[in-house]
Amino acid sequence: MSDNAVTINDTEYNFEDLSEKAQMSYQQLLSLRNQMMDLSMKQQQLAAAQSVFEKVLEEELTEGSEQTVEAA
Repeated sequence: MSDNAVTINDTEYNFEDLSEKAQMSYQQLLSLRNQMMDLSMKQQQLAAAQSVFEKVLEEELTEGSEQTVEAA
């Protein structure tokens, strides 16, 4: 098909042949998929950052409790 082909439910369509409503719905779906991928990436980044800060806090608390024991 042409460069303007879109695949919907395993069927190729020429985008220009779709109704305005179908074109808008297709574009909205693409936008939503992109936003969902962005959110998924942000979630992964936040989870990684959370893990780093949890490790830093754990190390800091472990060092702090060792210093408290040495001071006693």
